[in-house]
Amino acid sequence: MSDMNECTSKIWSRFEAKKQDGSVIKLRIQSWQLQSKDDVYEFILKHFVSGEAIHKAAGITRNPEALKEYGELLDLHFKVAPLCAEVCCVDNDGTTVDQILGVSMTQLMTNTQKLEDITKELDLKTAEIQQLLHAAKVLEGYLQPHISSYNTFYFGRGLIVHPEYRKLGIANEFIKVRKLVCIANNVPMTCAGMSAVGSQKAAEKNNWKTFVDIPIDELEKNTGLVFEKDSILNHNIMYTTTE
Repeated sequence: MSDMNECTSKIWSRFEAKKQDGSVIKLRIQSWQLQSKDDVYEFILKHFVSGEAIHKAAGITRNPEALKEYGELLDLHFKVAPLCAEVCCVDNDGTTVDQILGVSMTQLMTNTQKLEDITKELDLKTAEIQQLLHAAKVLEGYLQPHISSYNTFYFGRGLIVHPEYRKLGIANEFIKVRKLVCIANNVPMTCAGMSAVGSQKAAEKNNWKTFVDIPIDELEKNTGLVFEKDSILNHNIMYTTTE
């Protein structure tokens, strides 16, 4: 954990949560300077890729070569467009992060940027990553009609909470912070595709609206992926503005 001991960044939120055993834990959300192969990078590969519905349906974690290519895709995102990340950790009244409990990642985009422009230099070989990118392009098609009035916006690239720290309100706090980041950086809107019920409920609780609600059957038809029906009912592209 040596990479995290010297991490100092902006603190967006401090809050308390009650664990199942009744004890209270102090938590905070703070910015993280993303770097290739750092602790957040490893957290995403371990928890987000294996748990997020679309990544899971694409089968990335079942193929070591696909997981390696996903890492290359992350590296490319670091280079092409600014990525913004916040982490949740136990609040020790400082800025040292001893353990990452959750990650929220967004990317500053313009309404003229397309995924194809970002990934065109990659020669992707695994079927799993090709399926993932095809699904992403399909979802981009759903989003495009809604973003023409926003010159810039933050697009969600992932929100994941460590399995042992779920149901503590961390996702809800991440959703709150995404709007705070918009306000602080004078970006008018942030949006994200949300498949997890927990993320959708957190967004609704914070008055996010829905650009489009995609039924799971329609998403399967258009992407070619097969989802676990007990874990996803629909895919919402949700948003909030600074107005």
